[in-house]
Amino acid sequence: MVPVYRYAVSYVRGRDEAWVARFLDELRRRLDATDGPVFDRLVPPPASPAEQSRTYGVESADVVLALCSPAYFNEGPAHHDWAVLALRRNLGQARTGTAPQPALPLVWEPVERRLPGPVATADTFSAGQPPEYRSLGLALMTMQAPRYRAALDRVLDGIVARMTAMAASSAPAPVLDDRSAGNAPDALASDDGSFTEQFRKEVAPALPAMPVARTLGVRAGRGAPEPDRDVPAELLPELGRRILLVGPTGAGHSTELARLAAQALDDPGRGPAGAGRAPWGCRTPLVLSARSGALPRLDGMVPTLAPLAAPQEPAGWVARQLRSGRAFLAVDDLDAVPEGNRAAVWDHLLRLLDAHPQAPCVIATNGTGVPWARLGDAFRVVGLRPLSPDGVHTLLASLTTATPEDRQARALLTDRFATDPLLVGVARRPAAVPALLRAVRRPGRPMPVARHRLLRAGVSAAWRRASEEPAGSSDPAVPGLAARQVPDSVLRAASGRLAVATLGVDASRVPLRTALSALRDPGASDAASPERLLAALADRAGVVFRPGPDTVAFPGPEVRTFLAAHHLAHAPGTSRDELLGSHPSPELHELLDELRAAESDQGTARSVLAQPGRPPRRLSALGPRPRPAERRVRVRSSAQVRALLRAGTPVPELCCSGRVDGLAEVLPRLPGLRSLVLTDDPELVALPALTGCRSLRSVRILRCPNLLDLTALESSPVMFLDIDPWPDLPLPEGLHRAPWLSRVDVTTGVRRVLAPEPTAPTGFPEVRIRRRSVS
Repeated sequence: MVPVYRYAVSYVRGRDEAWVARFLDELRRRLDATDGPVFDRLVPPPASPAEQSRTYGVESADVVLALCSPAYFNEGPAHHDWAVLALRRNLGQARTGTAPQPALPLVWEPVERRLPGPVATADTFSAGQPPEYRSLGLALMTMQAPRYRAALDRVLDGIVARMTAMAASSAPAPVLDDRSAGNAPDALASDDGSFTEQFRKEVAPALPAMPVARTLGVRAGRGAPEPDRDVPAELLPELGRRILLVGPTGAGHSTELARLAAQALDDPGRGPAGAGRAPWGCRTPLVLSARSGALPRLDGMVPTLAPLAAPQEPAGWVARQLRSGRAFLAVDDLDAVPEGNRAAVWDHLLRLLDAHPQAPCVIATNGTGVPWARLGDAFRVVGLRPLSPDGVHTLLASLTTATPEDRQARALLTDRFATDPLLVGVARRPAAVPALLRAVRRPGRPMPVARHRLLRAGVSAAWRRASEEPAGSSDPAVPGLAARQVPDSVLRAASGRLAVATLGVDASRVPLRTALSALRDPGASDAASPERLLAALADRAGVVFRPGPDTVAFPGPEVRTFLAAHHLAHAPGTSRDELLGSHPSPELHELLDELRAAESDQGTARSVLAQPGRPPRRLSALGPRPRPAERRVRVRSSAQVRALLRAGTPVPELCCSGRVDGLAEVLPRLPGLRSLVLTDDPELVALPALTGCRSLRSVRILRCPNLLDLTALESSPVMFLDIDPWPDLPLPEGLHRAPWLSRVDVTTGVRRVLAPEPTAPTGFPEVRIRRRSVS
């Protein structure tokens, strides 16, 4: 009688279903064609829904095929299935003294991480298989079966032979009931403890914790009778396991997340339960930044946070840490994601959190682009309060060094803070303090700075100009970027218009409808719609944020006062006296008088929003834009080259005519140099050193008959070389050592031809050399 054995297939449901079915169909035909035992696959009944977290039949199958891939360990049923398989193996060894092995791991997709202990022990099939099996995996081999037919047939024959040998084993694995299978201990986590300690040693907070005690504002929620309350930042984990940390740009989100990470890493993990200091009891912090335009996947978090520990990471380690609640997520820089890609990043993050409900998470944001409707009641909205006046002085003291210039700058700011409440209010945002320090710090003795210039530096501390987009934003595949960016001038005018329109409203609770109405311009295009203006004011300017779905807020009333004063002083068509009568404010009136005096005495101040009768100017603490590049510059002496260097003008093409000394020193310092032309220098015998010219791509040599030494190309990024004329000599042997050189054009001979003459092989396979003859 032919024996009948049962087998199950453990794989990720919902991914590559068609290709899995095709692979199993080929395997089925191979099993039916053999003269050995009969194999029947265990499939769930039609009425029962397929479960994503477990495989049907893994408790009783004689052979379990595990189609391993990165998604299998992160999202698939590996956690449950291998726990059951390990329990069956241990029970069989306890009963018979021989450890049965019902699992057969197969490479469905290459797994770059180290296989967990039980999987590595069971993986005895990979040895002796074709290289395509380990490098491509069964998925790609099945998709391109005609191309890899020989290798695929060999692998399928090996799988059939291994299944037959496993089924005929004298020590079958015992069958488990549902209760025992549901209580099986996690087998894949056997190596997680040692790697967790290694990860904690390698990972480090991105920023040092701020040496100032911070305060959090806890919202009472919609319809709650109790008012909002303030709590110390150290109590953040006690507010909930899912927290939305909301505040303006520059409020110190990143330093608070770094403080949480440092608190988790400082926990030794010893002592009674609850005695540790780790937030939520999680000793593994996963602090992720979306500044690149996306968040890393589960299998990419360890290479991002601790690259040195990545080779030792067991596959699925991050997913197991999050699933068990031993790690927490801290997400930063979501506001730096390009507008067109932000919804996709939020969707990825929320799906990750839905798949790991036990993992705590803190998301730092300014409130723009947040899918408030999807968050529901799962997240607790917590505000990051401004610094106290004492905290401003503490932060200022921590930023200054012991140099005389820093001590004098600190004393100057301390004196201004003592007499200027408006300046102290602007400085309560942490990003404003270093900006104020830079504004007063000068080589030698710090000079007093006008009050309105200090206020401008503090308000615009987080302002990012239109050309300064985060990394990855220039990708044309991501819509809604530089081409549709709101111009700086429009953004500055909108900030003043919004500040003036909300003077009679609480600066921390401006209704969204009021803000959009103030920003609405009937003649504006879609690029300057109220919604886009409000988002740009929060993301790029940092002068507003969204503490809730229906609320807009300024970082402080002092910031709004400054923006309103500039708008009233320099924007045409505004009724200043009428507005001051409706909203009397001594600070606003005093700042207006100061701006008018500065304009009448010294002309228009640099910090103003606009000149009278002209379009608004940008309000930025940054330096002026670089000078536009000149396409081609011709020089005849070293003095002209040094003058070009002092001007700081980008020079894409530099043409040196005659003898020009000192090129080896000056060329690496010229910004944007792409092409170098050397002409009419009979004394030139060797190219100048080009090691530091990182942007140089082309070198052209005209009428330099004695130049024969091209050694400088061996350490340069030059790709194209043109020599006219070249003497009737062989080309230097060192050309093949030029790492980037791809084409050499040389002109030789005395006869004119209509087309380039073909050249014999040069022996330099990396370089294509063309010769042409001219008179």
